[in-house]
Amino acid sequence: MTAQNTAQDKTIKQVIQWILEANSERDIQEAVGTKFPGENARSAIEAAVKEITAIGKEDQAFTRGWALASTKELTRKMIEVGDFANALRGIKQASQLAVTED
Repeated sequence: MTAQNTAQDKTIKQVIQWILEANSERDIQEAVGTKFPGENARSAIEAAVKEITAIGKEDQAFTRGWALASTKELTRKMIEVGDFANALRGIKQASQLAVTED
């Protein structure tokens, strides 16, 4: 991996984060220009959109498994901090995710 690819990967990762935070395209273009001078904002946005689109095409079993594992981890953390109301919600969600449609 070249230094340029690493810089582009960092830019794309940051653009994905900005998209997930619901920033506008214009704001993202400006931010890329400020935070990553010399990077092509349009190319970075297109690459980020392509990555997000690919996530939407993942296997349903994988996505369900990931959601279940994440829910269990978050529930464990809620129990650790004494947030039992939300831990119960996590347990309920985990039980719903565990049901397969097969």
